[in-house]
Amino acid sequence: MLSFQTDTNLTIKAGYNSSALIYTSMIKDWSVQQIRQEIAKIRFAANDPRMDGFVTWGCKKDLYETLWFVQDELAKCSTYADEDEYVKKREQKILLKTLGKQ
Repeated sequence: MLSFQTDTNLTIKAGYNSSALIYTSMIKDWSVQQIRQEIAKIRFAANDPRMDGFVTWGCKKDLYETLWFVQDELAKCSTYADEDEYVKKREQKILLKTLGKQ
């Protein structure tokens, strides 16, 4: 059994089975937190009162382009058993927030 630990606490393991090397983990070289921070920076820039509408509209267009890119990429992904429940929880959270109950 081969095991490797990275700085981001991701463990990559590989085992030998017959003639094939089986990987039990994939390499995840991105951070959801960093992606969210970058998106938050764009949102901040889109609402910067010191900037004109030309600049802030450009920032908002970047957010739309990012949203549409992610939607397109999600459409290319597999569907998983508990995915519907996961998405419904998010939709319920949005509904409660809209109703002022959260």
